[in-house]
Amino acid sequence: MLRLTLLAALAAFSLAAHGQTIRAQGPKPTPAKPAYRPAQPYNSMARDTTPFNCDQYRGHPHPGMVGFCEGIEHMTLQNEARRQGRPGASKSVVALPALGSPEASQLGYACVGGQAFKRLANGWEQVSAAEGGWQRCKGA
Repeated sequence: MLRLTLLAALAAFSLAAHGQTIRAQGPKPTPAKPAYRPAQPYNSMARDTTPFNCDQYRGHPHPGMVGFCEGIEHMTLQNEARRQGRPGASKSVVALPALGSPEASQLGYACVGGQAFKRLANGWEQVSAAEGGWQRCKGA
C-alpha cells in the first residue's frame, strides 16, 4: 500500500513536472526587427515632372483649361518643393530629345526623367530655367 501511494505520488509529480517544462519553454522569441528608417516625404515628381498631365485638356471646349491646369500644377510643385526644402521646378516645359539619341548628342541637350540636362566635356549638367528652378522637359 505504501508502495502504491509512493508510486502514485511519483507519477503525479512527474506529470506536474512534465507540464511545467512545457509551460517553461513558452513561445519562441520573435526575430529582431530591422533598424528604424523614417518614411520619405511624398514626391509627386518621382515618376514624371508633369504629374497632372495637362495635355489631356488640349481638346477641352474652354480655351483656358490648359493654362489653368498648368498653373495649378506649377503651384503644387513649388509648394511641395518649398515644404521639403528642395529646389523648385520651372513653370515651362520644353521638348528635348531623349538621352542617348543622335539628336541629343548633336544638340548638346537631353531630357532625362523629365529634367533637362546640358552636355559638358566630362558629363552632364542640370539646366536652370530663366524664370528660376530647374528646367522641366518632355522627351521627344
